[in-house]
Amino acid sequence: MSATATAPAPVAAAPEPKGKSKKLLIMIVVGVLVLGGAGYWFFLRPSGDTAAAKVPVPGKVADLEPLTLNLADGRFLKVGLSLQLSADASAGHGADEFNGAKARDAAIQIFGQRTYAQLLAPKGREAARKALDTEVKHRYEGEVLKVYLTEFVMQ
Repeated sequence: MSATATAPAPVAAAPEPKGKSKKLLIMIVVGVLVLGGAGYWFFLRPSGDTAAAKVPVPGKVADLEPLTLNLADGRFLKVGLSLQLSADASAGHGADEFNGAKARDAAIQIFGQRTYAQLLAPKGREAARKALDTEVKHRYEGEVLKVYLTEFVMQ
């Protein structure tokens, strides 16, 4: 044995495994996402009061003059329309001053594409009425809540 003993070599710091740095990065990203979602939930989301305020309140009913139009098969239809206005539209126009030209045009387009036989069947008449209701609501953008057929005579 020799009198000189060699001292053990200093141990270099072992590098961190790559898996630990990826886990740390994933935890940081998840934390940021959770904090962002919580911030949106508490500060930016719409409150429940605005949803309740969007429910339209019915106003006056505007009666339109009866309309006579040609059906697709050459027969005639006389239809009367009444429009349930929203309270906002009633306040702005009044039922007497309401311009029903868009509703009358929609009725001509929708009923004019149908035949006597199609409108004679209750399901066909109801489908046409629903299509008219949808189109009129779209054209008046929230001013009209519902369309009523007050007269429906075919010849």
